[in-house]
Amino acid sequence: MIETKHMSMTLQKQILDRIKTQGVKPTPKGYFKVRDYALWVLLGLFLAAVSVGFGMIIYMIKTADLTLFEKLGFSTPEKIIYSIPFFWILATVATLGIAYINFRNTRKGYKTSAKHFAVIAVLIAVALGSGAYAFNIARFIDKAASARIPLYNSVTPINTNLWFDPQHGLLSGIVKEKNSDRDFTLRDPDSVLWHITGLNITMPSDFKFSAGDRIKLIGTAGENDTFSAIEIIPWE
Repeated sequence: MIETKHMSMTLQKQILDRIKTQGVKPTPKGYFKVRDYALWVLLGLFLAAVSVGFGMIIYMIKTADLTLFEKLGFSTPEKIIYSIPFFWILATVATLGIAYINFRNTRKGYKTSAKHFAVIAVLIAVALGSGAYAFNIARFIDKAASARIPLYNSVTPINTNLWFDPQHGLLSGIVKEKNSDRDFTLRDPDSVLWHITGLNITMPSDFKFSAGDRIKLIGTAGENDTFSAIEIIPWE
């Protein structure tokens, strides 16, 4: 007992000597409060990002046009692949993982298991993500990302929502000059001017278009900004 007390006193003396010689100062209590608040704010942002990701998953699945895939000649496996938003699923899962790591660093985060955290986070994401889809926030994000982030268009499936993926047979834009229904020019969302031609182009029976109208096309992209159309569809 005496020996244990002596060892404790020796350890205290060593610590005090080290504090004096190295000029160690105790960390202010306010630092830990600020740190904890910052971690909770980050956790909220991460959960918001997870919710947005879940909303994007709903949006991508709900708006996948299987009939269009049929017209483009996709096989069943291709339809499945292009209907599943792998990018948003992976991004959402990765963000959820980062959110959990952030949560573990909070003062009492270690008391909650990964399973319980995942259940709570998913419930929050389902609620807020459904709201993001219902109020067209997901649609706005998809449109903004497609227009401003070049990499986004290369990692997402065929973007049937914007009808602008020439390499997969989708084109949309404003008709500039029209010689006939089978020979006209069209300016796409990237301001590229396409020469549209076609032989057996199908259109709705009561549909007519002229210069200045916005339309959607299904067909095949060729060289030098040419596009062979097989179907013309009204934008709305």
